Amino acid sequence: MIRTVLTAAGIGIGVAVLLLAVSVPTARHQRDARIHDRIDVNLDDRTVPASRHSVLVGDIDTVFRGAPIRGRLVEPEGRDAPLPPGLDRFPRAGDMVVSPALERLLAEPENELLRARLDHPVAGEVNDSGLLDPGEYVFFLGGEHMESGVAGVRRLDHVGKAYPNKPLGPELLLLTVVGIVVLLTPVAVFIAAATRFGGEHRDRRLAALRLIGADRGMTARVAAGESLASSLIGVVVGTVLFAVGRRFVEVVDIQGLSVFTQDLTPEPFLAAVVVLAVPCLSLVSARLAMNRVIAEPLGVVRRAVGAERRLWWRVALPALGLSLLWMSVQDASEVQSTAGVVTVVVGVLALLMGVTAVMPWLLERLTERAGGAGPLSWQLAMRRLRSHSEASTRSVNGIVVAVAGAIALQTLFTGMAHGRTHDHRLTAQERSEPDIRVGMVRLVGAHGGTPYKYLLAKTPGVTQAVEFREVQVNEIPYGTPQTVRIADCADLRLLASLPTCSDGDAFLVVPHDATADEGTAWKTGTRMHIGMSGPAWRVPRITATVRATPGNPQSPLPETMLLATPETAGATAIARATPAVGLAYRTSRPDVQDHIRTAAVRLDPQSRIDLPNESKENTALQSIRRALLAGVAVVLLLIATSMLIGAVEQLRDQKRVLAILIAVGVPRRSLSGMVLWQTALPVAIGMLSAGLAGTALGGTLLRLVGRATVFDWTSMWAMTGIGAAAVLLVTVSTLPTLRQVTRMEAIRHE
Repeated sequence: MIRTVLTAAGIGIGVAVLLLAVSVPTARHQRDARIHDRIDVNLDDRTVPASRHSVLVGDIDTVFRGAPIRGRLVEPEGRDAPLPPGLDRFPRAGDMVVSPALERLLAEPENELLRARLDHPVAGEVNDSGLLDPGEYVFFLGGEHMESGVAGVRRLDHVGKAYPNKPLGPELLLLTVVGIVVLLTPVAVFIAAATRFGGEHRDRRLAALRLIGADRGMTARVAAGESLASSLIGVVVGTVLFAVGRRFVEVVDIQGLSVFTQDLTPEPFLAAVVVLAVPCLSLVSARLAMNRVIAEPLGVVRRAVGAERRLWWRVALPALGLSLLWMSVQDASEVQSTAGVVTVVVGVLALLMGVTAVMPWLLERLTERAGGAGPLSWQLAMRRLRSHSEASTRSVNGIVVAVAGAIALQTLFTGMAHGRTHDHRLTAQERSEPDIRVGMVRLVGAHGGTPYKYLLAKTPGVTQAVEFREVQVNEIPYGTPQTVRIADCADLRLLASLPTCSDGDAFLVVPHDATADEGTAWKTGTRMHIGMSGPAWRVPRITATVRATPGNPQSPLPETMLLATPETAGATAIARATPAVGLAYRTSRPDVQDHIRTAAVRLDPQSRIDLPNESKENTALQSIRRALLAGVAVVLLLIATSMLIGAVEQLRDQKRVLAILIAVGVPRRSLSGMVLWQTALPVAIGMLSAGLAGTALGGTLLRLVGRATVFDWTSMWAMTGIGAAAVLLVTVSTLPTLRQVTRMEAIRHE
C-alpha cells in the first residue's frame, strides 16, 4: 500500500507538471490574442479624421524600481469612440483607471514615490481583457485638450489589429527548442524513477507468488499490472493536482511571469498524449527493472549478476550528442527547418541522457576506492551505495539533467546577451566620481517658458542639470535624421568643451570615434526639413568644429550633432523643438531614478526619461528567458520532491536493518550521517557531471549561432548551491522517518 501511494504521488506530481507544460500553447495563444487586441497605433500609416468614432491616445509608460508600468493617456472625441480593451468606459479628465496589481502596488505604504507620480483619483479597475497577465501594471489616464501629432499623441478609429506572428529568428528558435527539451527530459526521468519506488518490497512479494505456484511469466505480468495500476492512479492524482493548482495560479509569480486561470487549459491532443505516454513509460521502466531480478519460490530475491559496467558506450552517448550539434548543423538558419529541429532535439537528448548513463559508473568506481576506511557513517553509506548504486543514482538523475540543462540555457542566454550589450563610455565626471551617472528627460508634452532645469535640479540625488531644446532635421529629400540642440552659451558649455561662445554661434560637435566624413552633411546653407515633412530650415554658419569632450552632465555624444544658440537656430526650429534636461545624479542615493521619474512626470505626464543603465533587451528574448527560467524553477522543485520521496523509500526498505543497527549500539547520529552521505555523494558526482555537460552543451549551442562563448560563473555556482541545498533539505526532511523506522518494533519480521 505504501509503495502504491509513493509511486502514485511521484507519478501524479510528474503528470501535473506535464499537464502544465501542454497548457503553454493555449496560454501563449491567449496572450498573443490580447496583445493584438490592445494595439493602439496606426500600423497602416493612414490619416484618421476627427469624428465621433475617434479617440486620442498618448503613451505615458513609466518604470518603478525596475518594474515597467504601461500607461495610456486617452481622450474620446465622440460618443462612439472605441474603448481600449480593459475599459468599461472612458475615465474623466484627470481620473485614472488602474489594474488590480497596480492598485495593490499603489496601496503599499513604502511606495509613496509612485503615489506622488500617479497622483490622480482612481475611478475604476482595468479588467482582464486589457492585461497580459494578472500581475501586469497598467493604467489609463483621462486626457483633456489633446492634439493629434503633438507629443506623440495619435488619433484612432479602432483599437486592435490582427496580424500574423513573425517567425522566431534562428537564435530564439534554438533557445525555445533547447528549453523545451531541457524542461521535459527531467520530468520524464522523474516519472521513470517514480515507477520503481519500493522495488525491494515488490521483489519479495513476487517471490511469495512463486511459492504458491506462479511461474516467472506470471510474476512478470503481476509486476507489470502493479506498475500499470500505480501509473493510472498517478494519472488521476496528477489531473486532480493540476485542476486544484490551476485555481490558484493567478497568485503565483515566477520570474515576473504569471497567467490567468482560464488561459491554463491543456491542449486536448497533447493532454491525451500525456495520459497514454505515462502508463507506457511505467510499463517499460518496470520491464527493465525485472531484467536484473530473479524471484525464487523460497523467497530469495537475487540480483542477476551482469558484466562489469563498461565506460565506452556511456561516454559515446554524450559524444554523439555533441558531434550531432557540432557537425550536422552548420549554420543557425538550419535550425528553422524540420530536420534542423530534429537534429538539435536528438543531440541535446543524447547529451543529457549520456550524463545519467555515466553517473552509475562514476559512483561504482568511487565507492570501490573510497569505501574501505573512514567513520562508521561513511562506511555504512559506501556499503549501501555499492549494493544499490542504481537506486542511489536514480533519484539524482533528474536533478543532474535539470542542472546540466539549466547551465546550458544560462550559458546560451549569457552569450546572446553579451552580443547585444553596448559599450557605455563614461564621462570625465563619472570616471572621477564612480557613483555619478547621467540621464536625460525629454518633456515632449510641455511648453516653453517653464524653468525645468531648476525644478529637476531640486530632485534628491541630482547633482547638476543642463537645459536645452532638441529638434530633428532631415536633408532634402530623404536624408538621415540629424540632431540639433539649442541652448544659451552657459548650457552649451556643459554639453561640450567650446573654444568660445556668444549669441549667434553654432558648433559642430563630432564624437571621438567618428570618421572624418561624418560631418559633411553639415555644410553652411544646406537646405533641410524640420522633422520628416516639416518646414524648411537651412544650416547656419558654423563657428567651429570640435571633438566631443563633455564634462557634465551629458554622456558622450552618440552622434555628430549641431549645437546652436537660439538666435542662430531661429524661431521655427525653436517652436518645433522638444524641451530636454540632461541630469547628473548619484547612484548612492536610494531610489534616485524613481525620484527623477516622479519629478519629470509631475512636470509632464508624457515625459520620456532615458537613464543609461536601463535594460533594453530584445522583447522576444526577454519573454523566452522569463518563461524558461520559470520552468527551470518548477522542474527543480519537482526534482527536490523526487529526491525526498526516493530517500524516504530507501529508508523504509532498510528499516529492519537500521533497527538492528540501533539495537546493537550504533548511534542514531551515525545513521543520520549515513543518510547524508548517501544523498550527498551521488549529488556531488552529479553536479560535477552536470557542470561539464552543461558548459559543453552551452558552448556548442553558442558556436552554432555564431556567438562568442561567455560563461556566467556566478549563476553556475548558484545552481550548484541549489543542488547542495537540496541535499541538506532532503536529509533534514528524512530525519523523522529515520527515527520512526529505527524503533525496536521494526525488528519484528514474519
